[in-house]
Amino acid sequence: MDNDQNGCEVSQPVGGLVLSSVQARILEGVAAGSSSGRLSRELHLSSKTIDYHVRVMSDKLQTPNRVSLVSRAFVLQILRTDSWPPRIASETVD
Repeated sequence: MDNDQNGCEVSQPVGGLVLSSVQARILEGVAAGSSSGRLSRELHLSSKTIDYHVRVMSDKLQTPNRVSLVSRAFVLQILRTDSWPPRIASETVD
């Protein structure tokens, strides 16, 4: 596992997307329908930080919004289809 420029751990690319552990938790929350405010409280991050990570993931997957980000994550098998709430595939984040 490698570290990004901020020292966050990142996994190997899956479907063209490299996720840090924080981004994985954010994507799971977005897929479950959580707002930025709720995720910020649960993850102890600012809502602007949540929105930043959503935007970074959306840019990497070339999606215009949260709904299409989640859809694309399912199609690329970044999110597992066999659980609720949605979970990241084990090979995406260690």
